[in-house]
Amino acid sequence: MKTLIYFLLTIFMSGCTKNDNPENNVPPELIGKWKIVEIYSSDGSSASWKPHDSGQVYDLWLKSDWTYLTLDNNVNCNKGNFSINNNQITFHPCASEYPLTIETISAEILILRDNFTPEVYKTKYLKI
Repeated sequence: MKTLIYFLLTIFMSGCTKNDNPENNVPPELIGKWKIVEIYSSDGSSASWKPHDSGQVYDLWLKSDWTYLTLDNNVNCNKGNFSINNNQITFHPCASEYPLTIETISAEILILRDNFTPEVYKTKYLKI
């Protein structure tokens, strides 16, 4: 009888373990492949949205396991992990590792703002 109790207790305890996997906490609207469609920048006197096409199939792929992949030419920063803190997203192991502000996010649109450039700089992505 003791063996049965220990067996049932073991099964019960293993079934109730805490899931520390951050995979379940990635905002679902972020997961997917994103293509840059516009860039908001300033020429020093005025700022505006300008169409952008990198020529790539996608520019940013955010995965549910907190990893990312980009198709840009920066080999030091084209894959790794990302983290989110409030409305900031940080890509690791980028050399600069500064967070970008998530200004807008929906199932189809993502706008990231760079707070570290002297002029306002935003990137608008469309989910593909």
